[in-house]
Amino acid sequence: MPRLWPWLLILPLWTPMAARAQLPVVISSGPDKVAVTLYRDPARGEEPLNRDDPAAFALIAETRTVMLPPGEAVIRFEGVASGIVPQSAILFGAPPRERNRDAALLSQKGLVDAFTGQRVILRRTDPASGRTVEESATVRSAADRLVVTTARGVEALYCSGLRQTLLYPGAPATLSAKPVLTMTTRDQPGGLATITLAYIATGFDWDATYVGTLAPDGQSLDLLGWLTLASADDTSFADATASAVAGRVNRSDDSRDESGERARDEARYLNRSSACWPAGTTSDLGNGLLPPSPAPPPMAMMMAGEDIVVTAQRRQEVMLSAPMPVAVVAKAENLGDLKMYRIPVPVTVAARAQKQVAFLVKQKVKGSLIYRTAMNWEEPDEIRMLFRFNNSKKDGLGDPLPAGRAVLYQDSPWGRMYVGENATGDKAVDEEVEWSFAEASNVTLDPEQEAAGKGVIRHSMVVRNANPFPIRFEIDFPTNSGRLFSGFSGRLTKKPGKQVWAMTVPANGTISLHFRSAERTN
Repeated sequence: MPRLWPWLLILPLWTPMAARAQLPVVISSGPDKVAVTLYRDPARGEEPLNRDDPAAFALIAETRTVMLPPGEAVIRFEGVASGIVPQSAILFGAPPRERNRDAALLSQKGLVDAFTGQRVILRRTDPASGRTVEESATVRSAADRLVVTTARGVEALYCSGLRQTLLYPGAPATLSAKPVLTMTTRDQPGGLATITLAYIATGFDWDATYVGTLAPDGQSLDLLGWLTLASADDTSFADATASAVAGRVNRSDDSRDESGERARDEARYLNRSSACWPAGTTSDLGNGLLPPSPAPPPMAMMMAGEDIVVTAQRRQEVMLSAPMPVAVVAKAENLGDLKMYRIPVPVTVAARAQKQVAFLVKQKVKGSLIYRTAMNWEEPDEIRMLFRFNNSKKDGLGDPLPAGRAVLYQDSPWGRMYVGENATGDKAVDEEVEWSFAEASNVTLDPEQEAAGKGVIRHSMVVRNANPFPIRFEIDFPTNSGRLFSGFSGRLTKKPGKQVWAMTVPANGTISLHFRSAERTN
């Protein structure tokens, strides 16, 4: 009797484990409906959007219909985002008990890893005859150092320069063609159920682009705002309810898990040339220098090509700047202290792609074209052109402006001309906005200096306006720098951290300013 006690103790522990391993599996091949909400990378600031490697995230909510058996079950969610953060997943409609992400994706690297130590068929070109031959081979290493053994011996693949292909007997059950998340439910009654899976996925980002057309007098601006939604994910979401959230969102370390993104990148990567010895023999390697690259095409050929070939980037610029009616405009909604822009029609958030949707259309936003410089120690900086306006309803705007970039055009006798562009931060309603976009060419500044003793310098500046119209010119004098400015011949306006001398320079005219500066002693 005492010899039976170990079996009696082990049996209660083994039985639940065996039962858990045999839970029924329910496969959900894809969502019935999906909503994708993109968030902007707060660490990016005013830096441009990295469309190839977006560094923010999205909240994805998928509605699916599944037939659940009674009791506990494993639901296999296929087609989730490859950058999913598994610990962020929440399931509504079926009480979950545990969740797992299947990171083994069907790919070249995944097949090599799965068949390491097993026999496959090696198809390649025979270097002697040029014919395609097949032979048995055994994979001896992982994908980043692909080595096989054949009847000829041990060799590294993809080093000969000839075509080589591995043929596998089948796809292992452990590899999935689509990203997969599995969840085990608690005990439930079963039946047809509509469930919602919500999770965070990395590899998304968005940006705002403002395309403005200056009026000929520079006193107003027609403004068109575009959302650029970027996805580096391997999964496409068709007919999705898409939106973008503007503002800074706090994220925990758990939501910054990039294991899904790493698994996606590793699945794409198969090093075909690592550790290959150069082709040929050790006696004919030469000096190792590469042949010179071909000469670039002549300038005339390049310019002629611009008249014929329209690149994708140029097509996008034409589309964004074209003054045409906009059929779909994203609607702004409040989300606490944040602002959410919801696209009113279903759209496809395609894998590894970008999408542009208008979110702001305003005509004749009142403002001013300003020419401005600033004193940098004893010398003025270069003169910049900027458009200044108040983000208020009475001036034709009055909407929050998310961070992005502003591109300005202006109509001329020769057509619509590109003026310049610049980055812009988040701007609130009723906030003053300045978009600096170009260096001035028709407005110059002639500074002169004269020592007045005891470290004092007399300054004289002549502003020359070569434009056929009057301009507004400003000089900023910092109040917290190492020099003290005084004795101005004109009136100054105080602003935070600076004093501003503003004047109107007549068409084809000049205006002068005199002042003194000295090194600050306190």
